[in-house]
Amino acid sequence: MYDLRVADIDFRLDYKYPTMLKQCEAYRVKEGESFKPVFGVAVADEGLEIFKNDNPNLSLNDCEYLLTGAVFYEKLIEYKGVMLHSSAVVVDGYAYLFSASSGTGKSTHTGLWLKYFGDKAYILNDDKPALRIIDGEVYAYGSPWSGKTDLNRNERVRIAGICFIERSEENHIEKADTFDAFGRFFTQTVRPMGKESAEAFMKTVNEIFENVPMYIMGCNMSLEAVETSYRAMTEGIKR
Repeated sequence: MYDLRVADIDFRLDYKYPTMLKQCEAYRVKEGESFKPVFGVAVADEGLEIFKNDNPNLSLNDCEYLLTGAVFYEKLIEYKGVMLHSSAVVVDGYAYLFSASSGTGKSTHTGLWLKYFGDKAYILNDDKPALRIIDGEVYAYGSPWSGKTDLNRNERVRIAGICFIERSEENHIEKADTFDAFGRFFTQTVRPMGKESAEAFMKTVNEIFENVPMYIMGCNMSLEAVETSYRAMTEGIKR
């Protein structure tokens, strides 16, 4: 078991394969620091083998990475948190989250933010940032589970907005209709099993929607798309 702190939650994680060993290094609690674990995350060898049999293209290393993330994000719901499948880029102390189905180009878009803003910008998490409500504020956190690019930082950043993107020849962005945004959000997160978890999940998501602006954007993966999204989303920041 390794002592970790992710999204300001202390827990113990049992892992043994190279990917998790590398990804968790920045989240390990340092010797001498206060540590109060509230749960443990472990995937039995039998569980890994079953998952691998169902996904023969994956290695045991890949299976451990995916399953430990799934367990953590399920537990996150108990702490006013959810995962959103998105790429989170930070500029001037605010996180801008871009969510879409795999292959749409969310990481390509945030990569353009890095090119446009240079050293002012960095990726907080490129695939599965944790969202938590702390003292009425909504924050995005980096986590060890960050997709193929492995881009993540062990930080907490206030969210400027969440944008659901789709491909378009011309760049445009609008405030999202709440019903539409709810549907898009639910397809890009971990939805819990069980009545209590489902109720906690819905309460957290509703509070996120009350406090974070939601957008829908059509973009063509150009630097102009960065200007379009940044301009609209900075205007919506609740200071």
